[in-house]
Order: sequence, then structure tokens, then C-alpha cells
Amino acid sequence: MKLLVAIFAATAISTAASAADDELYYGSRAGMTVTVVSKEGIGTSRAVVHVEHRPANAKQFCTQYLNDNSMACVRRTMAEVQVGDRLWGNCDEGTWTSLGGGRFVLLGAEEDPNSMADYRVRNIETGELLDGSSASGYHVALSSFQVLCPGVAD
Repeated sequence: MKLLVAIFAATAISTAASAADDELYYGSRAGMTVTVVSKEGIGTSRAVVHVEHRPANAKQFCTQYLNDNSMACVRRTMAEVQVGDRLWGNCDEGTWTSLGGGRFVLLGAEEDPNSMADYRVRNIETGELLDGSSASGYHVALSSFQVLCPGVAD
């Protein structure tokens, strides 16, 4: 079951990233997106992506994950979701911050054939390696890096 959830999350995130460059996932559940409003210095040591959590994003979460089409759900989601308004990245060092405030570093390609991850990503604050599961936040963290530093970890 966990493997199916991880596969679904990875598919949903990569589908959203390729289908809509103007949205970015902040969480692993369906519809957990923000809207990209601008980008600066992409692929450099000062990459920044500015985002907004908009009612349309909340509506996606309500309908796709909660199966709730009400405006009450949209208002509640808008009030409850607390994410940053930008991602920061240093593509030269392979470091970045997530919308949730986490700091990460890309350590290179994953060499363990049994790993669910394609790349080794470390949470700088905890020291933990993200294991490739949706529970670890791997797909959300890596997709953020890929937007900031395209071509480095594709």
C-alpha cells in the first residue's frame, strides 16, 4: 500500500510539474499546489521562485483530495494553509529551501538499486536523508529543486 501511495504521489507531482509550469506542489496530497508568479536567476546561485496560494489552488485541493466542492472548504483551506511565498536555491552548491521552510542539499545520484529515490537529498536541519517516499517529502523537495535548478537533477 505504501508503495502505491508513493507511486501515486510521484506521478501526480511529475504530471503537475510537466503539465503546468505555473503550479508547484507544496505537499504530497492531490491538489496541494501554489501558483508560480515569477522566477529570478533560475539555474544560478541565486535562484528564486515567487509563489502565491490562491483560491483556485485551494479549490483543487478541496475537489481533488477532500472531494468537497464547497466554497466553505476553499475558505477553510485558504485560512489553514501556511506556506512561504518563495523558494530559494543555490544551484552551484545544490542547496535550496522549500515552501515549508525546510533546507535541503542534493548529494548526487542515488547508487543503491533498492532505494525508491533517484537522488540523495539531505534535510540540512535534521541531517536525515529523504528515502524517496512521499512520507519523507522527497518528491515535493526534489521537484522544488528541479524548478529552481533545471537540468541538474532530471
